[in-house]
Formats: sequence, structure tokens, C-alpha cells
Amino acid sequence: MSDALRQRNARVLRWSLAATGAAFGFGFALAPFYDVLCEKVFGIRPRQEAVAEVTACAAGTVSDRVLTVEFETSINPDLPWTLDASKKTVQVRPCEPATVSFTATNAGRIPLVGQAIFGVAPSEASVHLAKTECFCFTEQQLEAGQSREMPVRFVIDDQLPADVSRLTFRYVFNPVAKPLAATQPHS
Repeated sequence: MSDALRQRNARVLRWSLAATGAAFGFGFALAPFYDVLCEKVFGIRPRQEAVAEVTACAAGTVSDRVLTVEFETSINPDLPWTLDASKKTVQVRPCEPATVSFTATNAGRIPLVGQAIFGVAPSEASVHLAKTECFCFTEQQLEAGQSREMPVRFVIDDQLPADVSRLTFRYVFNPVAKPLAATQPHS
């Protein structure tokens, strides 16, 4: 093999190793970027932090302060579902676990899969909210005409700024994918 060919192969190898290292580093950088994006843009906190915060809050005492939490829901027009909260508002105290049930119904004629996007207002309240169970964590499939009750369990920590007394939880359901049955021709 000629020296020129060896040098060219060595250069390709160096660039390949550099590109592989850069891709590996980029993959590690995506996880914290995703966490920041979810928290700042959508008001969603990673589940691991939420569970740790609930544990820390459980060690404290429930505050006498009363907060009002409102629930708003909407459905993407491409998803023929309804979504209703069992209560439109609840009164909670910091560090006191709360549960609210939602009912989703597929009013369409075929099975459909949807997933909710969650947001909280005011946005600064998101760092003080821990959801331990939420239908927004997973895709939901409903058969035609099927209804499903889905609980949301949450805790608001006692570090929520004193000027915040009302929070709004917003859930927007969007279609995820059409099921196989919807794409197959009927005979």
C-alpha cells in the first residue's frame, strides 16, 4: 500500500472517530436539554424530579395555605374525543397530595390513539408541581365509543411563591397515530 493511501486512510479514520465522539457527546447533551425545554416551554417537569420532590415534601407538614387549582381541557379537531374533569376546580394545600379524575371518550367510529400535552400557569409554578400519576405520561388508545377514567395525582410544594394562589392545569389531547384497522381497506 502506498504512503499516500495510508495517509488518506488515517485521515478518514481520524475524522470518523471525531464524528463518532461528537455524536456520542451530542446524545448525552440532549437529555438535559430536553428537561429544560419541557420545563420552560411546556411547564412539564421530569418524573424523577417530581418523585424526589414528593418524598421531600412528605417529610414536611401540610401548610394552612389554600390554593385553587383549575382544570382546562381541549381536544385537537382531528381527534373525535371528549375529555372532562370530574371537578373544574379543587382547593389544595401545599404538600397535600390531591387526585382529580378525568374521563376521556372516543366519539369516533374507529379505535384511536391520543396523548395529552400538559401545561401549567403561571409557568413559574411548574417547578413547585410534582405529578406522580398522569394520563399525559403515556399514549391512550380508546376503542370506538369507549370511555376511560384517568386519574391525575399531584402535590404542590410549600416553596410556591406567596403571590401565587391560583394555578391552571391545561391538558390538550392530540392524535398520535391511526390504528392499523383504520388504514386497512374493508372488504
